[in-house]
Amino acid sequence: GELCETVNSMADELETAERLKNDFISSVSHELRTPLTAIQGWTETLGDIGHGGSISADEQQLMDKGMRVILDETKRLSGMVEELLDFSRMESGRLNMQKEKMDILAELEEAVLIYEEKAKKEDIVVRYTGPGMLPVIFGDRARLRQGFINVIDNAIKYSDAGGEIRISAAVRGDSILIQVSDDGIGIAPEDLPRVKMRFYKGNYSRRGSGIGLAVADEIIAQHGGSLTLTSTVGVGTTVHILIPVSGQQSAAQNAGEQ
Repeated sequence: GELCETVNSMADELETAERLKNDFISSVSHELRTPLTAIQGWTETLGDIGHGGSISADEQQLMDKGMRVILDETKRLSGMVEELLDFSRMESGRLNMQKEKMDILAELEEAVLIYEEKAKKEDIVVRYTGPGMLPVIFGDRARLRQGFINVIDNAIKYSDAGGEIRISAAVRGDSILIQVSDDGIGIAPEDLPRVKMRFYKGNYSRRGSGIGLAVADEIIAQHGGSLTLTSTVGVGTTVHILIPVSGQQSAAQNAGEQ
C-alpha cells in the first residue's frame, strides 16, 4: 500500500513537472514573440521613410520614436536570452560564482538605479532606504546584482500603475537583510510555497517566464543566504533576502591565507 502511494505520488509530481514545463515553453514563446513583433512592425514602417530623398519633420519624429522602440525591445529580448542562459547554467550546475570581498550596498543601489526609470515609465514609484554603509561580504558582485534585479523586476511586474515599490537594507545580527515590498496583486496562499519553483507562474496575466525568482533564489543560496516571501492577495508581497556576513568574511580570510 505504501509502495502504491509512493508510485502515485511520483506520477503526480511528474505530471505536474510536465505541465509546468509546457506552460513555461508557451509563456516564453509568447514573451519572445511580443518584442519581435514590435521590432518587425517598426522596421517595416521605418523602411518606407525617406524614399523620396528627403525626410519631413513628422517623418523624423516617427523615425526617432521607432528607433527608441526597436532599441528598447532589443534590450528586452537580450535580457530574456540572458535569463534563459542563466537558468540553463543553474540546471546543469554551471552557475559559477566569482567571489571576492565586496560592497553589497553598491550592487543593491545599482539595481535600484537601473529600475527607478523603468518603474517611472509604468507610473510606479520606487522608494529606497538604506544605511550609509554595510559590512563587507564575500560574494559575486554581478550575480548578486542580478538577483536583486530579478526581485525588483518581479515586484514591478506584479504591481499596477500608481503602485509603490519599497526597498530597504539593514544589518540583522550576523546577517544583512534586504527587503523588497510592493502593494501589487499579491500571491494566493496555495501558490506561495511554489513561486520559487522552476517554470512556476502564479499569475499568467503578467509578463515573464517564471524563472527569474528561481534564479535569484539560487544565487542567494550560493551565498549561504535565504530568499523567502510573505504575501497577501490584493495587498502586496514582500521578498526577504538574508545574507550572512561572518561566514563569508571567514571564507574571504581563508581564501586570502591560501
